[in-house]
Amino acid sequence: MTEQARKDFLKKVELQVQINRMQHGDGSRRPEEWAMIAGAHMGHLLDAAMRKDLESIEKELLHVTAPIVELYEEIKASAHCGALAAGGGQDG
Repeated sequence: MTEQARKDFLKKVELQVQINRMQHGDGSRRPEEWAMIAGAHMGHLLDAAMRKDLESIEKELLHVTAPIVELYEEIKASAHCGALAAGGGQDG
């Protein structure tokens, strides 16, 4: 993957995250909810790939990846909060 392709993809993922937040609210979800959302879109991605529909493949890639980003942020926030509650505070 070229550096420009990586940057373009990450920019599109961030835009999809923002669109999702505007459409569905900015509230947090449990990790299993984010995983189920990503999983549902993975089925759509598979369908698009089987049809060789490149436009739908790109759309569903973003729809799979955006909830994974949200899932990552949720587990990092939860781990950070847990570390603070346990008297820790170091991330990573």
